Amino acid sequence: MKQRLTISFGHMIDVHQFMGRVTQMVRGFAAGNFIIGSAMATVTILVLLALKIQGAVILGIVSGFLSLIPFLGVILAVLVPTAAALLQFTTAGPFAIIFLTVVCLHIISANFLIPKIVGLRVNIGPVAATAGILFWGWLWGLMGILLAVPLTAFVKLVADCHPTLIHISNLLAESPRPVSPWIHSGRETMYRTVPYIRKRFPVKIKL
Repeated sequence: MKQRLTISFGHMIDVHQFMGRVTQMVRGFAAGNFIIGSAMATVTILVLLALKIQGAVILGIVSGFLSLIPFLGVILAVLVPTAAALLQFTTAGPFAIIFLTVVCLHIISANFLIPKIVGLRVNIGPVAATAGILFWGWLWGLMGILLAVPLTAFVKLVADCHPTLIHISNLLAESPRPVSPWIHSGRETMYRTVPYIRKRFPVKIKL
């Protein structure tokens, strides 16, 4: 991948820096999701142990990490412990506790933990992470939702490695970088030069 990028875009971006940031982004994304999944699994395990459900540890781990999946994950995370509870309980109380626990954990993780913790580790702001989930989900459906955060981070990495895209980078970043004055001056020079070149060297159209 590094060789292909060097051949195709070596004159435009710093490929070595770009590949290093991609590696760091992937590791941060995996680590952030693991931390959040472990926290939700721990809470779910404690609730299931309090309800004395058999296999609470395994069920809690599976439910906690399934809840990381945006939107559809909450359904799967509820079904796993609920199916086990059907074999032990006949009253509605335990099912209501399981449902409320999983749904609350999913809402907290999707709206606060993932944009903040994962977004911080992949170097994008919480607002950008949330907007990325909506945009990639609209564009590619379920697959876009699953890959929304790393895809948004990848766009920011491309913008980071090209000076003229600093405005896009700042739009996605949690802490925007100062814009160098030469970018504005370079654009103004270009805008002034193009009309001059057109007058100096008019294009002749042959009929």
